[in-house]
Order: sequence, then C-alpha cells, then structure tokens
Amino acid sequence: MQITKPSDLSIVLTRTFAAPRQKVFDALTKPDQVPRWFQPKQMSLVTYEADLRHGGTFRYVFQRPSGKKIEMRGVYKEIDPPHRWVHTETYDFSPLTLLVTIVLDEVGGKTVLTQTMLYASKADRDGDFDPVASSSAEIYAKLEHYLNSSQ
Repeated sequence: MQITKPSDLSIVLTRTFAAPRQKVFDALTKPDQVPRWFQPKQMSLVTYEADLRHGGTFRYVFQRPSGKKIEMRGVYKEIDPPHRWVHTETYDFSPLTLLVTIVLDEVGGKTVLTQTMLYASKADRDGDFDPVASSSAEIYAKLEHYLNSSQ
C-alpha cells in the first residue's frame, strides 16, 4: 500500500487487490460482507448501517474489550457504483471532519483502490497521518485476506 501527502490538506492511500472491481465494491459496502473483515485490532464491529445513495448516511460502531464503544459516521455526497463514491466522515472521539473519495479502477482483473482524505487544515492532516497509515495498512490487509478467502 502506498500512503502519500500530495497536498497540505490530503492523504492518499493506494492499494491493489487481486479481485474484480465489483467484488471489492461489494466487500466495502454490503452489510452482509463488511462485518466479515472490518475488524480493527482490539475492537469488534458491532453495528454497520449504510444507505448507499446520495444524501444517505452510514454508521460504524466498534466495541473495545473493555466494553467502550466508538462511532464513525458520515453522509454520502456522490455515488457512482462500483467505480467511485464520496462521503463525509466524522467520529465521536475526535473533532475531525473529513471528505473522503474512494475510486476503484479495474486493471487486468485486479482492482486499484485510491482513497483520498481531505482535511480542514494541514495540522489536522499531519496529526492524523500516523494513525491513518497504521490502521489503513491493517484493515486493508484484512480486506485482502477476506477477498482471497472468498474466491
């Protein structure tokens, strides 16, 4: 996975998956698939809700072993399945608000995922870079394992 800072306000993640675009899209968006792989270290995904349409919302609730829950939520701004979608992203544990664009390009039977996160300030981007880099590497490795095991 490549992680870059192409501007003062953005982080871009790029990862190639050995699976067709529709399969990657489904794994990233379908309520029956997301909980099978989206399990960050030392947390479990206890709720995933998504209304995948312009103006629709999504909500992830994770639970730590201590029982404490954290939430990530957002609103879909653009939807062009299975190629591209744009959403806002907020957290109950952080004041950050991001604009996230995900693009899935199919190249030779593989899918190149490009995720661009746009921040309000350089300080926000810089403060979030290390956590994004480590959590994204972990979670996209789990997605790759899920895609490979479900072929």
